Amino acid sequence: MNRSALRAVMIVSLMAVVLPAASVSAAGAPGPGMNLLSNPGHEHPGVYFAGRGEINVTWSWVPFWQEPPPGADPRDQNYRTPEFRPVFAHEYPERVRSGSGSDRWFNFWALNKQAGIMQEIRNLPVNAPLRFTTWAQLWSSNQTTQPARSVEDGNLKIRVCIDQDGGPRDMTDPNLKCSPWAQPYDAWAQISVDAVALNSTALALIQTTADIPVQHNDAYVDDSCFEVLPSAGAQGICLGAGYVPSAIDAGLVGDIPAAPFPPSSKPASQTQTATNAVVEAPAGAAPKTAVNAARLNVRDQPSLDGKIIGELNLGDVVDVLGKSADGAWYQIQYAGAKAWIFASLTLPNAAARNSDAVSVANNPPAASPSPSVSKPVSQTETVIKMPAGNAPRTAVNTAKLNVRDQPSLSGRIIGGLNRGDVVDVLGKSADGAWYQIRYGGAKAWIFASLTVPNAAARAAGVTR
Repeated sequence: MNRSALRAVMIVSLMAVVLPAASVSAAGAPGPGMNLLSNPGHEHPGVYFAGRGEINVTWSWVPFWQEPPPGADPRDQNYRTPEFRPVFAHEYPERVRSGSGSDRWFNFWALNKQAGIMQEIRNLPVNAPLRFTTWAQLWSSNQTTQPARSVEDGNLKIRVCIDQDGGPRDMTDPNLKCSPWAQPYDAWAQISVDAVALNSTALALIQTTADIPVQHNDAYVDDSCFEVLPSAGAQGICLGAGYVPSAIDAGLVGDIPAAPFPPSSKPASQTQTATNAVVEAPAGAAPKTAVNAARLNVRDQPSLDGKIIGELNLGDVVDVLGKSADGAWYQIQYAGAKAWIFASLTLPNAAARNSDAVSVANNPPAASPSPSVSKPVSQTETVIKMPAGNAPRTAVNTAKLNVRDQPSLSGRIIGGLNRGDVVDVLGKSADGAWYQIRYGGAKAWIFASLTVPNAAARAAGVTR
């Protein structure tokens, strides 16, 4: 039987199937020795939530993330909605622990401190001891290398949690029991947490957080397991094991319908689809943002499914007319009409408002909707110098930090600094993305977001 025919048979056979969100039969509450997760292997197919192409998780898992607080700058990189995209073993074998796929979520030059996936488990015996485990791997890097390795990391971490009373999801809930933060860079590691069922429903959550918006903050998870233990602290079936088949999914094959959001746990971002819902910028005060990718597609809708109507280039500066309800997309003016760009591939550019660095996006060449190349602000010779005799100091906040001859990732690497090294900031690039320092007797550049202010360093006299 060919693949198309087999798929048709599976779809027909499943038309009468109604899949509950991780529940059990009416025979009674689950006991020890069963994996109570649906799709614990994080296998495909993926499910698009709210019709959004950038949020895709494997079936029965639900994405979540932290929304920006009221009044936050819509360009703030610390509250960027992650992309959720499962990976295939045949494309990235090192990112899949077993089976054909795994779940992945990531930020590009941004971060989100409460991002992850979760699943609801029902019909639990109240007061029963519980355990939740998953295998995780992290890639946090300011460089794209082959093979991929975590270099100049953003301090990305991951943990697993059990909401013992079933939610709604609240990462500050005192009934949320979590494992210590783990940092399994570039290798698989199992993390686990034990808890107690305070209700007949519990939430199993996998959460990441990061400190620095580096180029790649990527998380991969596979082979998860949730069980009722025979006694508190018992060995059980999850700990130290790889893939444990699901007692819930036993006997089901093929395409599985998307699991519903757990009651009262629907992320705020998912209440609206990525349509024309727009949070408009204040009249007469449209912020500007600069493209931070070699090419950035311009689309007619705030979705990866939107039609590409043109593109912008690295360094192009545009007015932000508004943003999508979830903040993932910026609305701009392009070729005389309103259009959309992906927010995480831009950087705030406060200096652009009063500069001559104006994008051609509003007046694209007649022959093509694609604007001409514009040199990014951070690659110009413009330097905002620090006050004479009062240079602030900053400390390196990553394992290794490249020192370059130009304020650009294409600048030549002339040396490196280590975590904790303290340097004087002689100046900064016009967009604030790079600091100018003195290195080896000459002026050089480091990426500002990979450092932290160090007021105490001035008195300590520590420098490189």
